[in-house]
Amino acid sequence: MVTGAVSRIRRPITLPFCKWQRWQACLACCFCCACCHPCWPCCWRAGAHMRQRPVPPRCCWPPRSPAPARPLAGLVAIDDFIGPATPPARAQAVWDQYARHVVQLAGQGATLVLLPEKIAVLAPAQADAVQQRFQALARSAGVWIVLGIGVEDGAGRRNLAWLFAPDGAAPVRYQKHHLAPPERDFLAGSAYAVQPVAGLAMGLAICKDMHFAPLGQAYGRAGAQTMLVPAWDFQLDAWMGARMTVVRGVENGYAVLRAAREGVLTVSDAYGRVLAERASSAMPGSTLLAPLPAPPSVATWAGWLGPLFGWLCVALSLVMLCAGRRAAPAS
Repeated sequence: MVTGAVSRIRRPITLPFCKWQRWQACLACCFCCACCHPCWPCCWRAGAHMRQRPVPPRCCWPPRSPAPARPLAGLVAIDDFIGPATPPARAQAVWDQYARHVVQLAGQGATLVLLPEKIAVLAPAQADAVQQRFQALARSAGVWIVLGIGVEDGAGRRNLAWLFAPDGAAPVRYQKHHLAPPERDFLAGSAYAVQPVAGLAMGLAICKDMHFAPLGQAYGRAGAQTMLVPAWDFQLDAWMGARMTVVRGVENGYAVLRAAREGVLTVSDAYGRVLAERASSAMPGSTLLAPLPAPPSVATWAGWLGPLFGWLCVALSLVMLCAGRRAAPAS
């Protein structure tokens, strides 16, 4: 547990809905479940919660065996950036702290450790040294490691994510597709990366990539069950950036692990539930340890509806807003 890190535990909120508002909320829940994950019992249970009544327990026969424990994932973020003006001793301290976090999380049972986007922008020789170090660290700690780094060579600058395997093999590389305004001089990538990790098909994306629905849909079609997303936010947009990424998971039926500098560390499942969250911080940084979300048992409708799904949600929202205004009692 890192001193100074801020964590938030999500709890359901019960509101005193009027009769019409209860059915509005139920209708919205049913529509979202039908479009994303058709699970009508979930809608009924949600409606019962909104009516402030206890939800009946599920059938206990035949008896069910306990669900197997999920593999653990660790997320790390240190807000400090290693730039050209960073003193070498300070840069070394940041890299050493990341390595210590990886070892600590691996000792706590993590099978995967996700680090943030573009920890440093390095020349090829320096980048090779970092690659060798974390390649050896993944092998010695027995964990998968995702690391975000910038590399600048004669061809230009690239924003990369490296996925290191526990066997010490060369990392899987992913290059960011959608570049933020401060990195317009970087080269955009076009390839996708899906890799089996801890028994799940996991895709790689970087920060702003997940703000674009077509990229999220491409990973859904490729069979990704979990997305690993190193990120770097701008503090004020931290919540927005995290939640836009959660929406991609709901649309395409995969969980999302997102580790952001100057943002939040977030673990969400394919139903849009934020299972764990913690704010990032400067040295020594923040860590988060959480079970990997289980893959959903059903496919989403958004995958084949494409952009139409978003417009259907907008249309339904407008219809419900108009209906709510008409049904509201005069004051």
